[in-house]
Amino acid sequence: MGGGSWSGSAYNAAAARRAAKGIDDFDHDHRVKTGRAKGVHPTLDPTKLIHGIRESRDSDEHPESLPIAVIFDVTGSMGGIPRTLQKKLANLMDVVIAKAGIRHPQILVGAVGDAYADQYPFQIGQFESDNRFDEQLREIILEGGGGGQEMESYGLAYRFAAYHTALDAFEKRGKKGYLFTIGDEMPWPSVTAEEVHNIFDVKAEKDETVEELIAKVQEKWEVFHIFPMDGSYPNHTGIHARWRMLIGERFVKLDDQELVCEVIAGLVHMLETAHDLDTVVRDIGVTGAAGKVVKDALVPVAKAVVPGGHTKGGLPKKHVAQNRSGISRI
Repeated sequence: MGGGSWSGSAYNAAAARRAAKGIDDFDHDHRVKTGRAKGVHPTLDPTKLIHGIRESRDSDEHPESLPIAVIFDVTGSMGGIPRTLQKKLANLMDVVIAKAGIRHPQILVGAVGDAYADQYPFQIGQFESDNRFDEQLREIILEGGGGGQEMESYGLAYRFAAYHTALDAFEKRGKKGYLFTIGDEMPWPSVTAEEVHNIFDVKAEKDETVEELIAKVQEKWEVFHIFPMDGSYPNHTGIHARWRMLIGERFVKLDDQELVCEVIAGLVHMLETAHDLDTVVRDIGVTGAAGKVVKDALVPVAKAVVPGGHTKGGLPKKHVAQNRSGISRI
């Protein structure tokens, strides 16, 4: 996967055709819920990963691929996130390609729920450089479930990124990809070996804590969690504290989930170019109240981004103490 290039005109034409025919943007979800289809779409089934992985590879067409993974919560109040993403993909890709200067992004989309309560707790696409990642996004089932315990199975996204991805960017150039999880709850404390078997159809040696998984993921990914403040738990200090303990300033609070695409674009732009925050927000093309929301979301990360002229794509290295799980936090 990963061939071709993103086309805004093709994206707009496809949306117009669906609208003209009365086809829902998330047609597979609609078909499953009306009994005309069953189960996770084959392109998103984690039990069908080729050789157990998703690959982001270089090619003659894309010699310097950069993987960007966006895995979002589709339980309860977060069900609107994928529709927001799908509506704003053209703007996201414009900022990533034209403004941040990333010529060869490879986008992967996925969905996470609750492994203890949901029928479809994890769905995951391929890394794509063209409009096929929009097609895969629209095949996701928006289950809308969840277990009601203020925790969801975000650890499955970390398990996937740590053990089930192969990235030429990292393997050939030492360049980390970007992993964004999105949701308004905190992760379950661990991912069990039983869950790994049931969801990925592979054998895991042991249960792993979310701290262990995040540490493994951070070896080859820049990890962020976007927390919509208009979700179910905007002022839950326990949830906020848990995420800050896990990933520090990479816990990004967003006041309006309608601006999630803009924030993702801004984070990639900022780390790739080390431009100042005002330049990044201007390049995204948001102004007024929306611009302030995006800027406020980016401020904690902006304070830690390397200054212009230094190495791009990461935060400055500092000597920091490790916690009991071995996670180093700034």
